[in-house]
Amino acid sequence: MIGASTLADAMIGTPIIGEPILRIGGLRVTFHGDRGAVRAVDGVDLEVHRGECLGVVGESGSGKTVTFLATLGLLPPPVRVEAETLTWQRIDLRALSPAGWRTLRGRDIALTMQDALTALNPALTIGTQITEVLDAHSDLPSTTARRTRAAELLRLVGIADPPRQLRAYPHELSGGMRQRAMIAVALACGPKLLIADEPTTALDVTVQAQVLELLDSLRAQLHLSLVLITHNLGVVAAHCDRIAVMYAGQVVETGPTAQVIAAPAHPYTAGLLACLPRLDRLDAPLAPIPGRVPDLTHLPPGCRFAPRCAKCTQGCDQPQAMRALGAERAARCHLAEAA
Repeated sequence: MIGASTLADAMIGTPIIGEPILRIGGLRVTFHGDRGAVRAVDGVDLEVHRGECLGVVGESGSGKTVTFLATLGLLPPPVRVEAETLTWQRIDLRALSPAGWRTLRGRDIALTMQDALTALNPALTIGTQITEVLDAHSDLPSTTARRTRAAELLRLVGIADPPRQLRAYPHELSGGMRQRAMIAVALACGPKLLIADEPTTALDVTVQAQVLELLDSLRAQLHLSLVLITHNLGVVAAHCDRIAVMYAGQVVETGPTAQVIAAPAHPYTAGLLACLPRLDRLDAPLAPIPGRVPDLTHLPPGCRFAPRCAKCTQGCDQPQAMRALGAERAARCHLAEAA
């Protein structure tokens, strides 16, 4: 386990700063149900730069996964998706036709879902699931060429004896091998951006490390941009250039990972770090965040974290906007100050 005192030792180097390839601005996602309209994502602004790894962190229900499902056009009506900006390179995603989405997904942007056992089709072999992607997006001329490419992909993600594993069904593979197979499916057509949603779910610690090291290796080898969706700050510290912290459907802090971990600007980020055990103080009690995440149908009138925040003061009863804290950092808190 990575403790708060050792996070700095695990952090990677200088963030990669370049032209953004994915821009999300003012994203709002509204679900309609028996309890009325629920805005699961409310005004999210994010950018993914070429070649970087962006870590998106938050508790379950914070809107991490929904943000990227909406970005990829994977939330069908009656879910309402609105955005001021939603661009992939120079393509306005809001204007894409169904055919345009089918061309983009899998070829330029790929998504791996959490829990490979349920994400993979249990009725199809691993080889069939990879070649389906190649059938849809590649120019490979024959079934033999596509099977050869599928075997190369399994080898790329570290699965031994690819010809045999292509004939295997998901339930015949271990958890780590299923995760690798799902990554192979996602990488089949050489996407420029891979969105990995909780890629270590249900894996033991050793296998988690192997999968994360694989993603690091693939990112360098294939010149990928990577979005890593997780609730684990230790994973972000070790693998991500930048971090975006989400709470109750909003981004509450962004910045280079090393800076955010060393000096969090939002009380929620500080609270997440305080929840981690410290290896230099094994007898110190944990400091959990009091209370619970607010019900999205009954949100506080001002800052959404205010009912749980030890620093709550005058002004917190008003809606909070993201506050710039320098060229690369911002936080949704009127008390936040530039370092």
